[in-house]
Amino acid sequence: MEMVDTSRVRFFRWAMMAIFFVLIVRIFQLQILQSSVYKRLSERNRIRRIPVIPPRGIIFDRNGRVVVENRPSYSLFVIPREFREAKITPERLSSLLGISKKEIEERIERAGGGLFTPVRIRRDINFLALSNLEENKLDLPGIYYQAEPVRVYPSPVSLSHLIGYTGEADMRDLEKVSTPYIDRGDIVGKSGVEKSYDHVLRGRKGYRYLEIDVLGRVVGNFNGKRDVDPVPGKNIMLTIDVEFQRRVENLMKDVKGAAVVLDPRNGEILAMVSMPDFPLELFVKGLSVDLWTRLKNDPDKPLINRAIQAQLPPGSVFKLILAAAALEEGIIDQRREIFCNGYFWFGDRLFHCWRSDGHGSVNMIEALGVSCNIYFFNLGLMIGLDNIIRYGRMLCIGDLTGIDLPDENRGLLPQKRYLNRKYGQEGLSEGMVLNLSVGQGDLLVTPIQMANLASIIALEGEIQSIHVVKSIFNDHVGKWEEAEQRARDVKKIYRESFRIIKEGMYRAVNCGDGTAIAASVDGLDICGKTGTAQNPYGKPHAWFIGFAPLDRPELVVVVVVENGGSGGIVAAPIARGIFKYYFFRGGLE
Repeated sequence: MEMVDTSRVRFFRWAMMAIFFVLIVRIFQLQILQSSVYKRLSERNRIRRIPVIPPRGIIFDRNGRVVVENRPSYSLFVIPREFREAKITPERLSSLLGISKKEIEERIERAGGGLFTPVRIRRDINFLALSNLEENKLDLPGIYYQAEPVRVYPSPVSLSHLIGYTGEADMRDLEKVSTPYIDRGDIVGKSGVEKSYDHVLRGRKGYRYLEIDVLGRVVGNFNGKRDVDPVPGKNIMLTIDVEFQRRVENLMKDVKGAAVVLDPRNGEILAMVSMPDFPLELFVKGLSVDLWTRLKNDPDKPLINRAIQAQLPPGSVFKLILAAAALEEGIIDQRREIFCNGYFWFGDRLFHCWRSDGHGSVNMIEALGVSCNIYFFNLGLMIGLDNIIRYGRMLCIGDLTGIDLPDENRGLLPQKRYLNRKYGQEGLSEGMVLNLSVGQGDLLVTPIQMANLASIIALEGEIQSIHVVKSIFNDHVGKWEEAEQRARDVKKIYRESFRIIKEGMYRAVNCGDGTAIAASVDGLDICGKTGTAQNPYGKPHAWFIGFAPLDRPELVVVVVVENGGSGGIVAAPIARGIFKYYFFRGGLE
């Protein structure tokens, strides 16, 4: 019996020692090894970190007019842990703040942050909601409001696609190398200049630290010792002229299409219009799912910046590429004539000129002026598919211009392997060459590419960097600093070839039988080329590209009207209005 008692004592002694050992190890782990972790958790329960959003940089036009600025507003936030532990009835939430408990929970889930990380529930709340929150804040734990700047657009122009809109950062934004120092839910640029210059405009947010009690009530602020001041975003100046932009927008208001106007000497965009557009004010409070869905599914696609994203066949504008290829390859000179009787037989297929009775015998300059299809059908077969593609690439067709706006499209200049993949090696035919010769078939361009092409021709081979931001304000030195731009030359195309092409474009606008005569302005030497691009889904797309004056070009104009019909009838008159306004009101201020 005594032996049994001794064994039991020994067992309990070892058991107690083991328990104390485990406790000591656990205490060591908690107090020493993981002290910093639990200290942070404790601090999080005691301290609330409130982000302080800096004002985004102001956007000016080239003359210092404010295009985008900020105004003060209040946003509604919740602390997920405190909100979920509070017993707030859905009816009370809805009556006081006009927001449902379900909507708040959905926003918290989408935010995906920690239990104590503030989640923005609504931006730019109205005065009634603000008053209700202030009067009932003790009954609404975990819910608070905070001052935040929001965008306001005092300018008389739309510029919606160029400026772009802002919105809350999502996972795609967080994954980008170009968007450091942001958290999910922060306001970032989503399109346009707001997106491409977000790192400049956004600034860096600060933090305010508040001490709270167990009920989540604020009891102190550490006298600001822990606070981190926000860094305001930098201001930027656009190359756009507001008054000129307003004129171009008015000329384009009743059509679906785009207009690009730039200075070929330095690549500055002076006006850029994409129609239809949308009011940027829609995005200030944050779009509802229903409104966003309607905008995305609108058949007119108002969210697309057609100036840099619309991919359309160029039609007869592409004849400029063929002219350059033929001249450089020595296939034909400017004097050699080809007879046009209005049609062209190729095998058992009949190809037509746009003028049914034909143009008679025309040389290159005349053929460019009257846009003779038969001339360029013959020229395309002489040049061949390889050279057409090579010179198209040389003149930047099917390539990005590098404009400082996001989401530019490349268009499509078909390469041999693309055509082989699509049609098979046996599918490549000279009939395909005939289509390409007049800008149809597997060929797509963007308006900004056409503006770049017109600029290259205007400067006889020089390529400028096309851009919409002129300068950024340097706070350290207190002055505007212009963004660095680079120019380069088109290799292997002589200036003489460009001069012949320019002469043909001059004829198109200034001679009685020219297809672009509707763009002519008395007293101004305008060079231009129209295009009427066939479209399987409706009326043809109407193009005009051109520049003025002939000898010292200072303005490039590109207009495209989707499903507009004839380029000479629809697009050229719009271009005329742009040229006339620019040159006969004394240029830009």
